[in-house]
Amino acid sequence: MKQENRKTGNLGESLAVDFLKEKGFEIITRNFATRFGEIDIVVKKDGVLVFVEVKTKRGDFFGSPEEMVGRNKVERVRRMAQIYLDGEEAACRIDMVAVVLGTDDRVVRINHYKNLT
Repeated sequence: MKQENRKTGNLGESLAVDFLKEKGFEIITRNFATRFGEIDIVVKKDGVLVFVEVKTKRGDFFGSPEEMVGRNKVERVRRMAQIYLDGEEAACRIDMVAVVLGTDDRVVRINHYKNLT
């Protein structure tokens, strides 16, 4: 991954963490790595464990962050969530936070999409 893309992704994840905290979510962990990839953020609210995929773009040029998460990505997150749970029963779901930044790193918009399927 290019250094600039990594910087943008890290900034987006930090902004998503702040956004989720403001919405009352408890941050459990960040960057949970498995052999299938990485879960960006794991949070909890109202007894529900939420696995959050964060996508960050500078502007909506060449597509939006929402377009970057397809069925295959959701399935990979689902497998990683099963590894995280390690056989434990828990109410859980997969969400996405889309972050769009301006050229000056200011937030243009943040959208939270719940229960991706």
